[in-house]
Amino acid sequence: MVDNPNFHWIDDNYHCGFGHNNNIIYNYCYNQLNMKTDDYFIILNPDVIIDYNVITHLIDNMLKNHDLIATVNLFKDIDNHIYDNSIRKFPSLSDFIKSFLGFNNPSVVDKSLLTEPCSIDWAAGSFLVIKASHYSNLKGFDENYFMYCEDIDICYRSALLNIPVKYYPNFHALHLAKHANRNFLSKHFYWHISSVLRFLLTKSGLTKVKSSIKNKASY
Repeated sequence: MVDNPNFHWIDDNYHCGFGHNNNIIYNYCYNQLNMKTDDYFIILNPDVIIDYNVITHLIDNMLKNHDLIATVNLFKDIDNHIYDNSIRKFPSLSDFIKSFLGFNNPSVVDKSLLTEPCSIDWAAGSFLVIKASHYSNLKGFDENYFMYCEDIDICYRSALLNIPVKYYPNFHALHLAKHANRNFLSKHFYWHISSVLRFLLTKSGLTKVKSSIKNKASY
């Protein structure tokens, strides 16, 4: 792969965090690879296995439907029988608490009920496709998150612009997730708790700002 002229290996900045590293990659594509505003920037985890044709068909559909941000249907098994909970509603504090305690999380979307492309609240950052111009308008990921919830945050900020995530259930990929944040007292669990608090506070602040703008516009 390294010998391929279209393969670029960025061999530094390993410890910047998920969102920050994706911003580094975006800036590299823009400044070094001549990425255009009409191009699509793909956020793809190394533990996601996806066929190239799935990506090209997804992009074709995004172009046709003028989608600015979208995702596919992730599964946990190669036979596509076990859904990955990769699409959800925007969570509340009680949703996070129920998830941490091992109860059913009300924010999880039942994928079996979605058979056609539709708008959703947010999708996991393990696979997201964002039009380059939209990524730029959103100023990329919030680098104050080190790991976890930065995907919720960027989708939430997009939704505030009335641009929800488009979910394509018929395009599949395999996600070999380990969910290290489930181990209590681990650094991943600490990162998760910190990110949850940051998102809830940020969400509250952004909602108040949007409400204030609407109220002023109505005068």
